[in-house]
Amino acid sequence: MALFELEGCIIAAADTGPLLSAFQSNTTELLRRYFSRIFIVQSQLAEFQKHGAATEIQNLIDQGLVVVIKNLTEKENAEAMEVARRIALAPSCHDSVIENHLPEAELIVVSQRVELQCEKILLDEKAARSVVEEMGLKFSGFLGILANAGADELLTKDEIRRLLETCQSLGTHYADNLIEYVAQTYGR
Repeated sequence: MALFELEGCIIAAADTGPLLSAFQSNTTELLRRYFSRIFIVQSQLAEFQKHGAATEIQNLIDQGLVVVIKNLTEKENAEAMEVARRIALAPSCHDSVIENHLPEAELIVVSQRVELQCEKILLDEKAARSVVEEMGLKFSGFLGILANAGADELLTKDEIRRLLETCQSLGTHYADNLIEYVAQTYGR
């Protein structure tokens, strides 16, 4: 009983956060299980480097699971700036510098390219998720991937809890009550 319908695998665009959590928890096999292709944008590569995950993302690129979109059109750049502004102004945002939100904004904009056939955007940041929701786009995050794996009886409550606590110990901001909720609700 999957949380998002998966006929085979779906195509997604992913912000840095969900992929970093998959690297931190050593669960990239779940990415391969649920996604046939994951798009990122060129500007995200610096974020992976900054977080010490350049090798991990390069491995997924080399394997063909992750595809880097290198160029945005002038129109897409303008749209990304507006999306970044909306993220920076969101009540849940803790960083009002618009330029700091350009990587996820660019990703959100390119995910709407018809030829990419993205069915979902993977985002963990609350402010970006609120903007994507306002835009009427489908999204999930790393918690959704683990919840789906639990609903598919791939992960127990204890495994979900342990994976999220590992991410938390490595700096990902997951609240204890959220970890417990996901574990109890979706773990087998």
